[in-house]
Amino acid sequence: MAIKALLVLSILSITWYFLASHGSSRSNAAKKIMLLGFVLLAVVAVLFPDLLTSAAHLLGVGRGADLLLYGLTVVVIFQLFNNYAKDKKTKALIVQLARRIAIIEADPPSPSTNSN
Repeated sequence: MAIKALLVLSILSITWYFLASHGSSRSNAAKKIMLLGFVLLAVVAVLFPDLLTSAAHLLGVGRGADLLLYGLTVVVIFQLFNNYAKDKKTKALIVQLARRIAIIEADPPSPSTNSN
């Protein structure tokens, strides 16, 4: 029973950290809603592991632990692609900003002293 309390406390602590530490744009709101849904499912799975096994059998998976592993695999792959896309976008923004700074800080061409 102590492990269940520890797991639920860990899940809730991580959730609190993520919900309290970020701004409130629309995309963040959707992510927060998905996070709350995931947390609810995680707490239910910890407190009632037989429900996870029942859900696994309904989906054609042998054990609840296997279903959990499959679900976490999908989440990790999604997170990897999400981080890749964000990193690519951030790098492109840095290049754009570096170009703008280079243009702003460039020395203006000196006027031609050759007048006829």
